[in-house]
Parts: sequence; structure tokens; C-alpha cells
Amino acid sequence: MIEYVSDRLVAALFPPGTGGPGTLRVAGPLQVDQTIEVSAIDFDGTRHLVFFADVMTYAGHDEQFLRETASAWNGGFVPAPASRLVKFFRAEADRETMFYPSAWPLPDPAMIWQFSEALAMALVAHADAYPATSQYFYMPQTGKLDALYNRLARKFERGEMGASFRCVTRPASDEGGFYGFERI
Repeated sequence: MIEYVSDRLVAALFPPGTGGPGTLRVAGPLQVDQTIEVSAIDFDGTRHLVFFADVMTYAGHDEQFLRETASAWNGGFVPAPASRLVKFFRAEADRETMFYPSAWPLPDPAMIWQFSEALAMALVAHADAYPATSQYFYMPQTGKLDALYNRLARKFERGEMGASFRCVTRPASDEGGFYGFERI
């Protein structure tokens, strides 16, 4: 998804004078193409992009690959049409650093739970803007991201973010996989 990042996109999502230290701002989603949308999170001066990619497009429109992936990593749960794979990274990241949290830490590591709420706000904004999207999938790359997505699952199931989602799939602890959230 890094290939969609441009100076123009970043400027549209992070206009001058709208963020910085002490600020929480969630913007978007903006449609990048027919199958991808992007939102922005300015979190205490750090800028993150949150991409929402059509699962089937991300799978190369290969239904067999999607079924095999679901069987191997999702307990057989196949995503619904128009589902989105959610990926986020720092706006300043590059191909080498985009999925390495150690390369783009939060201003204060203890703020991870507040950041998870900002991530949830981006998902809820997307769900409001794209009502045909019924499911969202996250793939944790680290144990800390796994804990973050597990916490999101509990918040969504309790309806704490203004929208309710149920967790339809969780990664196997020894094999990996996806967290999947579906609107209730």
C-alpha cells in the first residue's frame, strides 16, 4: 500500500496547522481508487496512514487463494464481498520501515491504548462512510499488535466506539492469522 503514498495524498490528509503535539485528529477516509481507501491519524504529533484494501483485490481476485488462506489462517472463515484488509503505518515510513513499529515509535509507548482508540475511530469512520463494507481484517505482525487488536475486539463487542462489531476470527497463537470484525 506504500505505493499509494504521495506528497499530494499526505498533504490532503494532513493539512498544515491541523495537528501536532497534544493533538488527536482522525481524518478521512479518502478513496484512493475503486478498491482502496485511506484515513489519517495525527496522534500527538505522529502521523499515521490507515489503508482499507478490498480483500478480494488484495488476493489478486483469486478465489482459490482466498479460500486456501481462509482455511490455513482463518479457521475456514471466508471474508464477505467488499470486506477490507486494514493496514496502518507512519506517513513518513518507506518500504523498509513501514511494518516495523520499532522504526516509528509513539511519542510515549504507554500511549498505545489511546492509539488503539484512534485506530478504532478510523475504522468506525470508514464503516460510516462505506456501509456496504461489513467486515474488517487485521493481521498482527507482532505480539504487541496482537494485544492491540485483541483489545479492539473487546471494545467493539461492547459497543464502546459508537458502533458494534463482533470478532468473527482470531489468529491461532502458533500459526498467525487475522483478526476479523463484522458489523452487528
